[in-house]
Amino acid sequence: MKKRNIIAILSFFIIIIIPLTLFTGCSFKNLTTRDKIVAPKNKLIPITGVWEIEKYKVFNNGNKKYHDEGTNLDTMIGQKAAFDIEYAVFCQETCPNPQYKIKEVDAQNFFFYTYKVNAKELNITTKNVEVVTITSESKLFYDFVKLSDEEILVYSDNVFYYLKNNSEKTNDILNKDNIKKLEEIKKKNLSQKKSTLRSGVLIGLRSPVPLEYQSSLVDGYGNGTIFYRTLWISTKDREPHPIIEAPNLFVPRMNGFWWVGINRENVGSKYPKDSIFAYPTGNRKESAELHNKNYSKSDVLRRILFIGNDYVATEYKNASSFSDSEGQSVLQVLPIDNVGYGKGIKISDISGEHGKVALKNSGEAFISSQDKEFSKRLEKEAREESFTLVRRNGHWIMKGRLNSNNAEDFTYGDFNINMVPPAKVLNYDDFYLSWNDIKGRVPDAVDAYTSPNKDIAIIISKSFIYVYSIENGQLTNKQIKKIQIHEGESVVMAEWATGDYVERWEKELKSNKVLILD
Repeated sequence: MKKRNIIAILSFFIIIIIPLTLFTGCSFKNLTTRDKIVAPKNKLIPITGVWEIEKYKVFNNGNKKYHDEGTNLDTMIGQKAAFDIEYAVFCQETCPNPQYKIKEVDAQNFFFYTYKVNAKELNITTKNVEVVTITSESKLFYDFVKLSDEEILVYSDNVFYYLKNNSEKTNDILNKDNIKKLEEIKKKNLSQKKSTLRSGVLIGLRSPVPLEYQSSLVDGYGNGTIFYRTLWISTKDREPHPIIEAPNLFVPRMNGFWWVGINRENVGSKYPKDSIFAYPTGNRKESAELHNKNYSKSDVLRRILFIGNDYVATEYKNASSFSDSEGQSVLQVLPIDNVGYGKGIKISDISGEHGKVALKNSGEAFISSQDKEFSKRLEKEAREESFTLVRRNGHWIMKGRLNSNNAEDFTYGDFNINMVPPAKVLNYDDFYLSWNDIKGRVPDAVDAYTSPNKDIAIIISKSFIYVYSIENGQLTNKQIKKIQIHEGESVVMAEWATGDYVERWEKELKSNKVLILD
């Protein structure tokens, strides 16, 4: 055997057996990866050859179908994928000069955090799987999950496809004539799909009120040291419309739009009193009656962490502020229809026994990963009412809290709940870009959202909201809108409208007291 061949083989095995830590922290404690980059001229392609779609699996997310309506997925059976050093092809999509990157990941964590699906639902029972990422000129083509030497899995347009290894030669598909034909089909399909794209999003923001901003607030903003506002961002064919701002949270619901917010009173007691309200827009008399009914009366400090169509997740404490060491911070999720009742729902109310078990198991895993002295100070088991939703890398995730078992101890521990947020609290949470792409375009990004039309992305940093166009699954080079936000401001709501609903939502919003920012 030639010397350089021996060196190449040894190098290959050295790369394969060296584990790299992908994430740190309790949630990804056992998630490791091993990476190798296969250069275009390297013949060690991990999924070389021809593969054929054998079956598919579709998951529903509430009332929203994961695949495009009208698409006959049965026509995908028998479609092929092929990979070599010059081209990668999946169905009618092509990738010239592909680069192949392999990483070995924990199957459960990968599918849960990437696709919000349990690996067992995909009939994956192995602890680890290999993910083969194919890129060209730093642009993602597809991630293929290698289930075995004979089977791979790929996620496309909200559908999981299972592909079996085929005995055909790659040249039958990856020849120049066929590649040219596929490129022509792609261009034809893109031209046929061109139509008016309308997207709009209501972004709900929570912020400490800057002193220099207090004098210019619209009526309704003045909520003490915290205020809430809603920004309406909309585009037509990726061209931005003027930004609209409204006081408080303008929430779309099945029965119309509602106002949600918090008012603060200082009534001479030791601590201020925050009252959360929720009532529909429209008929003034009806709104006034519901305003009085749906008004919490608890003498606590409270802030909103997340709001959906039917529930609002909050945090409250007996204290003078959230930034000091007074009082225990307690999580509570309230139904919007009756926030005045003041009693939080249980996680089993929205996700059944599955949610209860997930909360319990995740809490126990968190405790076992902590220092013993710290663990002794916390509740032994998470309470069913102690949960919320928070943002992480473009998605809402469920989070639980273990408070101290001593009322005078204000320590607590927050942990991720290993479950997908149920449709009862979250209708839409798809994210069509990779977080690495977001950080590559906006290095100081802390959050991001993509529209159901896949035409725009909203990227949040500490100081600005950027609006980018999405073309061919990639962010454009320059933002189409840049909106300054206040120091400490964070997103608590993101509700999308598409098509004719964009105009309806904007019309409804403008019928109230709003500001046109530009």
